Amino acid sequence: MKLSWRRPRLLLSAAVAVGALSGLTVAAAPAYAAGPQITVIGGAGEILVQGGGFNAGASVRIEALTPDLSKVLDTIYVTANWIGYLDGPAYLNDFGGYTGKVAVAADGAPGPTAWASTQVSAAPVIIAHNDTQYGCYGVVSVWGYDFEPGSTVRIELLSGDLQTVMDTIYTTATGRGAVQYGIFTPLAMNLTPGYHGPVWVVADEYYPYGQTTWAGLSSVC
Repeated sequence: MKLSWRRPRLLLSAAVAVGALSGLTVAAAPAYAAGPQITVIGGAGEILVQGGGFNAGASVRIEALTPDLSKVLDTIYVTANWIGYLDGPAYLNDFGGYTGKVAVAADGAPGPTAWASTQVSAAPVIIAHNDTQYGCYGVVSVWGYDFEPGSTVRIELLSGDLQTVMDTIYTTATGRGAVQYGIFTPLAMNLTPGYHGPVWVVADEYYPYGQTTWAGLSSVC
């Protein structure tokens, strides 16, 4: 089972990407005095949007669309701050599995609509397993794929009510975007001794993006 949570992020604040990342299309640095302009950076299941040139306090509608503009993939609303910048980094990340080129439009006073383009790859996936066939060993096996290669990933094992963090691992995604201990070896996360019940595994790719993905198990021991 995989859950994908939209803003706000539950565990870590997303770090703002610095500079253009290899293989991604990035709009030119905006000259905000010329009117609304945006910069976009696409990655694994997510697009970071920054911009300015809007009226102070303006409500800005930001949309991700297919390249032919025939379908809206995601829409968010952001408020411009007192100097007309988008108030903090904005993320589009509800694409329903779509990957490929994306057009991004930001519509807010004083206009006209600002446009930029980028592309997105598949959103990251985390998988959890607890083998109780031969008894209770208190270990949950975790692995994942489609993370940004080289990104830092924080993985937490939580109780079913999300109130207790039982184990935390920091790891780096491989050059192919995998999260695992070795080529064929998953990461091992330890349950609180004696714990029986449901758990959640949360993987937070907090640099350079902030994508969070979840996996749940109904009963572990």
